[in-house]
Amino acid sequence: MDRRNWWVAPGLGIGPFRFGTPRGELRAALGTCRPFRRTPDSVDLTDDYPDGVQLTCSPGEGLYLIEIHEPVGVHHLGVPLHGRVRDVVAALRAAGVAVTKDDEDEGWIVAGGAAMLATQAGSHVEIVTAYSPRRAGARVVDFGAGPAAVKPLRSYTVLPGRGLTALALGTHRDAVRATRNGGVALVGYPDEDSFVNEGLTVTYDAAGRAVRVTVTQAGAVLLDGVNLLPSRPRTIADVRAALSAAGHEVAEEEAAVLIPGAGIEIWTARPGPSRPVCAVSVVAP
Repeated sequence: MDRRNWWVAPGLGIGPFRFGTPRGELRAALGTCRPFRRTPDSVDLTDDYPDGVQLTCSPGEGLYLIEIHEPVGVHHLGVPLHGRVRDVVAALRAAGVAVTKDDEDEGWIVAGGAAMLATQAGSHVEIVTAYSPRRAGARVVDFGAGPAAVKPLRSYTVLPGRGLTALALGTHRDAVRATRNGGVALVGYPDEDSFVNEGLTVTYDAAGRAVRVTVTQAGAVLLDGVNLLPSRPRTIADVRAALSAAGHEVAEEEAAVLIPGAGIEIWTARPGPSRPVCAVSVVAP
């Protein structure tokens, strides 16, 4: 990439990166990257490019998250967004830009969400981040155990296209929470509950109905006797071989194996057949 002289464009992106750009177009323009899954339950891969650029896209939205590490050469309204955070914040405010502390992430929100400043040990700006307008307003909140909370399961059976034995797709968010043990919710886009102690993440549609269930920790996630979430040293290649032996048609995607028509996705943190499985996700086919 050329030497940075990039500007934050509120609602549009940073520098040459524009929200909504398809992942394939970015890859063709930028060249080699190292894709990774940010957390075990992340649906979308993040592409890690040289020069500290990380870009996250979804098939439907295109580019929705831009992260610039060590952001020398990144500006907003003429203010450099690198160096000591107190100096950056003071310069932004002097330029008439609203800057507020984000206590949740120990960073700073610029211009109502046009960008975020992540700090290193509270002293220097380490990363400049920008979300697409659709995602910028999402909030993270804690919630407690439901009134009918049950002991977390250590084993699940996959019901293709229907969810898990413990949680059916289409269940309303209130009913899901009623039997679970509390966790962390993402409110906005997407709407999502992470039941951290159970290793379970549920994504909801606009009506509050579960459209995806993802398991990141369990003794077993079973489909026709095949454990889709085996412990190390078993790999995703082992799972694929076991599924084929059980008569299932499988397809490969980047950092994932799918069972077409069944809505079952088996994920790894990075691409490669020797990677362990990090999550099993079930959606409506």
